[in-house]
Amino acid sequence: MPSAPVRSVSAVAGTAPAHPPVFLEDFERAPDTGSGTSIRDYVGADGARFEADDFWADRSACNGLILSSANVEEDSSDCSGFPGNHARVRALAGVLGLVNGTDPATNSAVAAYTERSGPDDAVELETTTSIPLTGGTGRFLTATVNAAATNCGDAISPALRFSLRTEDGAERPVSDAAIDPCNDDRASDHTAAGYAVRAGHFAADSSILMDDGSIGVVMRNDHGGGSGNDHAFDDLSIIDVTPTLDVELSQDTAFVGDTMRLRFVVRNTPELAAKAGWSVQTALPGGLAVATDPRVTTSCSAEVTAPASGADIAFTGDLAAGEESCTIEVDATPVARGALTVTVAGDAVRGLDLGSQPALTAIDRVAIESPASGALVESSRPISAGTGESGAGITVRDGEGHTRCETTVDPAGRWSCASSEVVESGEAVVRVEQTAAGLSSTDETTYRVIVPALAVEGTVRLEIQGADGSWVPVEGETVAADPGDRLRVIATVTNTGENALGDITLAETPDTRLTCSSEFIERGASTVCTSSEPFVLTPEALDDVSFAHAFEAVLTGYSRTSDQADTGRLPLPDAPRVSTGALHTSLGIVWRVAPLEPQGPLVRTGAEVPLSTALLISGLLLVGAVLVGAGTRQGGRVRSPLG
Repeated sequence: MPSAPVRSVSAVAGTAPAHPPVFLEDFERAPDTGSGTSIRDYVGADGARFEADDFWADRSACNGLILSSANVEEDSSDCSGFPGNHARVRALAGVLGLVNGTDPATNSAVAAYTERSGPDDAVELETTTSIPLTGGTGRFLTATVNAAATNCGDAISPALRFSLRTEDGAERPVSDAAIDPCNDDRASDHTAAGYAVRAGHFAADSSILMDDGSIGVVMRNDHGGGSGNDHAFDDLSIIDVTPTLDVELSQDTAFVGDTMRLRFVVRNTPELAAKAGWSVQTALPGGLAVATDPRVTTSCSAEVTAPASGADIAFTGDLAAGEESCTIEVDATPVARGALTVTVAGDAVRGLDLGSQPALTAIDRVAIESPASGALVESSRPISAGTGESGAGITVRDGEGHTRCETTVDPAGRWSCASSEVVESGEAVVRVEQTAAGLSSTDETTYRVIVPALAVEGTVRLEIQGADGSWVPVEGETVAADPGDRLRVIATVTNTGENALGDITLAETPDTRLTCSSEFIERGASTVCTSSEPFVLTPEALDDVSFAHAFEAVLTGYSRTSDQADTGRLPLPDAPRVSTGALHTSLGIVWRVAPLEPQGPLVRTGAEVPLSTALLISGLLLVGAVLVGAGTRQGGRVRSPLG
């Protein structure tokens, strides 16, 4: 006959899933013909053999018989010759078929109808062949049975207790409380052969943590009395009831440095038997550490070791009978950004299966590095800068909540942006908000703002070089000059603002190669810029006999006070520039000696003048700067009457 499955234990919310049976005997190898098979004669699955103390193997006491409803033949010695009791045992086998979901007409069970009394705590059934364990060491095991009882109103009820026999022959109990089908809430009511029956599936209420390679099972009955104690049993099994360890985090995303709850949940199996001695000894992954104050809590009997700021966590504990789970909690802190998984290795646990192992993403909080708290910032559009989570959006607001600028944290984890609005001098508040991975973080700082006061003025004057080589200031709107005379530009740039100015940039037309005495100008000071290549006056170089000059100086604003003694003043953060504006100078040129179709440049007094050059002065014709007929010689320059 096919094996009848043991009835599954109903799932309990929050518990671990049930494991397949390690051993199951359904007694279906006994024939459904004849008067029944003695437990001592029965050969079960894989050659399993069974034994019982004499009282519980006594057919005449209606004990130790394996039979079904179809075993209608009776041996004259069975059940002390009371055919009615034989029929009631067969009926109990049919009820157990209802319990395990097989055909009640053919389900076989072991009878224990106690026609007379026997000893208390005697072995009602035990295996005599070893049951191999293939699931590995460090597993919790217990026993289950389907049982049915009648005559429950009599003085004595069955009281079944299980033990597992280890390889050294010792019996290790897995029942703290005996199984009593008459009074156990797990039983349900049935009727068989006109009698009330209580029947159900029962697991022992405790377990043992087993390391042996094989075991045996022993079922004893606390009661040996024959007044009542009428029952049958079926589907004897040994089951793996190892709890499951689930690791949980109070959040899946957190900021580096934040504190979260790390939970280790030991979930009992559905039968809710007691489990004593499971343990964990593991290390947290890099990037996660036990908090400075671990705040260890536990919901069951457990001892926990979790050194502050360390990575090692160890605990051992017990689940009481009926306890669905045990939760051990410690505070943990992400210490580095990135993704990690809290993984517990298989060799780090004993008496536990591994369940969920959570992932965590640790991100950086936003932080303001500049301006620092209490700093003095000279800028009309201050720049805020700091660190944050790469790719996160950054919003910078002032103390009144007005948005000043927005940006994104770069791949290096840095951000900066300048205020889009001009600010005023005084105390300022910067509030920065970062949004990343569904989390928001903020930072705030208070500092002082000095709005730069940049102002500059410029003046331009001209000098002409005299005959003796000295430079003479040009007065008025015109100047008398000879071709070949030179003009130089002298521009004075004065800082009239509050901030120092530097990095002077000059623009002039025509280019006389202005060179300034200093490119850095303190408040109230000036720099003088002088032509290093003066302008040579020639008819060809002038436009309409006038000299036109344009000049502009542009400077960068610097801090008002010295920031560091060794570096001096620093440029303002947003590098504001200030200009003198374009300064235009125009000078009319009146030639002392008017050129007449000149064929070469004029030279100063004392130089030879080419004879081909003719100069018209006051209506007289001169050749070679000497009156006609005087010949070629050195002569003094004759000034024009316009001079």
